[in-house]
Amino acid sequence: MISKKVVVKKESGLHARPGSELVDLAMEFKSDIFLLKGNNRVNAKEVLEILSADINFNDEITIEVNGEDEKEALKTLEEYITK
Repeated sequence: MISKKVVVKKESGLHARPGSELVDLAMEFKSDIFLLKGNNRVNAKEVLEILSADINFNDEITIEVNGEDEKEALKTLEEYITK
């Protein structure tokens, strides 16, 4: 398992379209992927969980990935969230 703290740079946070696009990216990987904000841990492959996490612009979150393609998954999601 690997994890990394990142700051959300999407102006609308991870709501609506950006949240849905994040789920689409996460689904490309075999690894389990979670996002942590405070005490909240959500599955990055479940759009309703992402939307309910209330992840906003400039929030610091942790991406947690576990599986055979975890390094590639972490890199891809980090790039998406921070740009």
